Amino acid sequence: MPAPRPRDDRLLKHLLFKVNQARAEVRADRAPPASATSSQQRRHRYAELADALEAYASAAEASGVPLSYRYRDEMRLCRSVARHPSERPVH
Repeated sequence: MPAPRPRDDRLLKHLLFKVNQARAEVRADRAPPASATSSQQRRHRYAELADALEAYASAAEASGVPLSYRYRDEMRLCRSVARHPSERPVH
């Protein structure tokens, strides 16, 4: 594993802002009336959130900033919700 590069706090703050912005959009989609948002739009919002979470996680990892299990679980959950039902694994 390569040594962590110097921490870029400005980049991390910007990426965390994007994560929080995407979280707010997902929350807004879940607010009543929930039926006004199509499942395709909802998957798109979750995909945007997953992308934002992954971008922050990548930058944090490269800087040596630890991520909580909760954060990693949120990334997996968002990516799973973002997939079309036909792309999800059958258990």
